[in-house]
Amino acid sequence: MKREGNLIFGTVLIGVAILVIVEASFFPKFVVSGKKLPGPAFFPTILGIILVISGFYEIIMALLEKRFFRLSKPFSNYLKDWGIQNVLILLLMLIIYVPIIKFLGFILGTFIISSLLMVRLKTGWIRSVVVSIALIVVIVLLFEKVFKIPLPEGVFGIKF
Repeated sequence: MKREGNLIFGTVLIGVAILVIVEASFFPKFVVSGKKLPGPAFFPTILGIILVISGFYEIIMALLEKRFFRLSKPFSNYLKDWGIQNVLILLLMLIIYVPIIKFLGFILGTFIISSLLMVRLKTGWIRSVVVSIALIVVIVLLFEKVFKIPLPEGVFGIKF
């Protein structure tokens, strides 16, 4: 399982890195007195490059291990594994999180996503609701009140 896990991890890492680099390319350029300086895209681009290198390293290490192409069990059995399911569900939730908070707003979207993920991890409904509310309160207080950064309100316009 370690070989397959390293290959999957490396591939996902490269995919995330490409998304980071592509998104960073749309950030505004930083020009002062006609000089192009490192702007808001600089750090995400560097991070993306590091992630690509790390992803290729993981893939190469997985391929160099002996008997890589012999799966220890059928592929469908990997999807039955609780840990693999959790990783796939988490990746799916991360992908749909941004559209959800744009549509429903940060408060409602974050509450739904975090509650569902915690219930999936067997924390129970009451604890997941309490922790989700605490998470939202902390993030809203920090970003909207301290840093004065507005969070998406969505179609319902829910504010804190």
